[in-house]
Amino acid sequence: MDISEAKKISIVDYLENIGYTHAKIRRGQYWYRSPLREEKTPSFVVNNNLHEWYDFGIAEGGDLIELGKRMYNTNDIHTVLTMIERDSNGLAKEKKLEVHPSYTSVEDDMIDLRVMPLRNYALTSYLQSRGVDIGIATTFCKEIHYTLRNKKYFAIAFPNKSGGFEVRNPYYKGCIKNKDVSIFYHTKGMAQEHICVFEGFMDFLSYMTLRTKGNMEICVDSMVDVLVMNSVANLRKSMDYLDPYKEIHCYLDNDIAGQKTVETFVGLFGEKVKDESARYREYKDLNDLLRGKKR
Repeated sequence: MDISEAKKISIVDYLENIGYTHAKIRRGQYWYRSPLREEKTPSFVVNNNLHEWYDFGIAEGGDLIELGKRMYNTNDIHTVLTMIERDSNGLAKEKKLEVHPSYTSVEDDMIDLRVMPLRNYALTSYLQSRGVDIGIATTFCKEIHYTLRNKKYFAIAFPNKSGGFEVRNPYYKGCIKNKDVSIFYHTKGMAQEHICVFEGFMDFLSYMTLRTKGNMEICVDSMVDVLVMNSVANLRKSMDYLDPYKEIHCYLDNDIAGQKTVETFVGLFGEKVKDESARYREYKDLNDLLRGKKR
């Protein structure tokens, strides 16, 4: 077995083959109790489509090769490949070799992409149903049209740092082109002392709507920059932007993934990190707060 063959193996199938079963699936991501350490609450996540894992407890992640290094306690690639081949022998051949163009992701089949200002009535009505201020939405979001399997669709598009878009409409949630974080500076070319961190753009738009309404019980009472992770799987990318700030205000979901992400930030940045989720503890996230939808 060589490196390219090893990287084609489904991490989910591999873990199951050696005795690890996922505890839950959330938004297409598989959550486990970490195979690298003892824990009671699942904080090890696998994105099987990207063939990547991330352990929130130790703030490390990567592909199957990196997982093998840690599981078999060696940096010797030959040894890692030998162990992976041994422990993957029970897998069906087609599973070992399927690269998830088996998943030929929906996004891969999208053609004729056109990005334009956000004006579509169906999309703005959807945002209004989520309580979001349309003026704020049109400032930060675009509208994307595309053809998928000979049918035409459209969705809200939120740009990220790598030229990709987080895409959302009432029936679909995904990412077109490259997955990355989004960052917005209050003053161009100048970082503020405070930055607010959000898991997704709907929470960011909700925060900005609440701020416009003067809800300072929730919002930070100072000028802030903004980082939208666009998935907790982007935790490593997010870290690169946070170190310069005096205070890091985390507005993440009131769930295990959100808690583990905050804990990881605290481990790296210490007292600079402020967990703001207590401000909306009765709600799953900021958008549920905006809509008055308690847990």
